[in-house]
Amino acid sequence: MDPTHGPIHIDDQIESIEPLYKPPTITHSLNAALYSSKLNVLLIFVPLGFLAHFLEWNSATIFILNFLGLIPLANLLGFVTEDIANRCGQAVGGLLNATFGNAEELIIAVLALMRGEIRIVQASMLGSIISNLLLVLGSCFIAGGYKHKEQDFNKKAAQTNSGLLAIACIGLVIPAAFHFEGSYQDDNANRDNLQHDQDLNLSRGIALVLLVIYVLFLYFQLKTHAYLYREEESEDPELSFGASIFLLSFITIIITFSSDFLIDSIEGIVDLGLNKTFVGLILLPIVGNAAEHASAIKVAMKNKMDLAISIAVGSST
Repeated sequence: MDPTHGPIHIDDQIESIEPLYKPPTITHSLNAALYSSKLNVLLIFVPLGFLAHFLEWNSATIFILNFLGLIPLANLLGFVTEDIANRCGQAVGGLLNATFGNAEELIIAVLALMRGEIRIVQASMLGSIISNLLLVLGSCFIAGGYKHKEQDFNKKAAQTNSGLLAIACIGLVIPAAFHFEGSYQDDNANRDNLQHDQDLNLSRGIALVLLVIYVLFLYFQLKTHAYLYREEESEDPELSFGASIFLLSFITIIITFSSDFLIDSIEGIVDLGLNKTFVGLILLPIVGNAAEHASAIKVAMKNKMDLAISIAVGSST
């Protein structure tokens, strides 16, 4: 008797699986950026600031309008960099936030230096460090602690950022101490010129050393010890890659023009009774740190304290 084999039935029905993530369209990306924060209501002051400059309104009005306009621009810049960070991981994300978050401060500092506003640049550097370490980092701890009972962060990564900050502070203190030590010597024109040259050479040398240390830190963070900054989970990007690059470039250009108008109108604020030290120490860091402040608080509330500390402390270094 031959064995009888019944027909073999293969279930060819394959369940359709919906993709977990759909790449956002350009329209969705622009809407997501526009409605990302309530601060975007202040975007109305951006064209008003441009209008005030070209119509040559009084300096105080130009300063106030561009000051208010830079706040949502910095926040938008933080949103875009955070979205790119979701594609690149926590290490590159922290680097992008620290770099482009400081783009506004860097632009303001360069434009102020080109106009000889040394006091404003010095005050804004100090105010930025104080603002990031006290206001931004403290707000992260408060916001994150309010949302989560306990939060963890990478101890080694935090120690590395703190060590870099200490080196940066030493780099600021040494030229100042060297300058004041020489200023107590006898007044002499030749000696003053020699002291000035020595101060300048020392400052340039320290700046070069700090730049090399920062490059080595990037190699440490992104290559040799990337595991210290590795993110366990990431959110889906809300912007398409093309929209992210476009918005990053466009917002940076608008910030450059608004900062230029802001620096040009500082004299009008001084005429109202505010000195340049107050403008550089208090007002400009508020604008410059808006991106870091918003981004750091958002990620702290999402229990990403490594990224929050990287943004706050990394921006200061």
